[in-house]
Amino acid sequence: MKLIVVGGSLATGKSTISSMIAKETGFARVSLDEMKEALFDLVGYRDRAWSKEIGRVAFSAFRDCIELHLQRGDSVIADATFLWLSDADWLHELTQRYGVDLVQIWLTTDPHVARERFILRSNTVRHPGHNDALEEVLAEFDERFFNKSFIPLPLKARTIIVDTTDFDTVDHKTIVRHVCDL
Repeated sequence: MKLIVVGGSLATGKSTISSMIAKETGFARVSLDEMKEALFDLVGYRDRAWSKEIGRVAFSAFRDCIELHLQRGDSVIADATFLWLSDADWLHELTQRYGVDLVQIWLTTDPHVARERFILRSNTVRHPGHNDALEEVLAEFDERFFNKSFIPLPLKARTIIVDTTDFDTVDHKTIVRHVCDL
């Protein structure tokens, strides 16, 4: 049984890569953004403060869904930013509790490219509940995310770092081989 963590900063391609891994492996996939969007559709959306509150609720459900899969003996792909040390603590607990093989796929990209992707998706395909097409959000995210690079979580896990600055150069087969120990 595997727990595959697909993490990285904003607009690095987590949903794209985790969806590809799920398609190739048949593993269950749990996406924090998709859970948040389902909650927006259920309870509505308002402003950035509301989006953050929904995010807290979604994160709790996200963690619970991953654990439910592991309780059932399912391998699962978890798709979220995973930027905080508290994420590492929680993932280590799951690893110990369920004896899973933990694999970390860490996505990185040039921060300027991530910013451009973020703006494009915010103004086109992104669920409006995220409220991230607003100018004040862009200033916040420039400060928090787009002026730096992030490193993978310090996990006791097999880790592969994938640069998604140019998606055309991403070797999807190598990622799947890494996940499946091939």
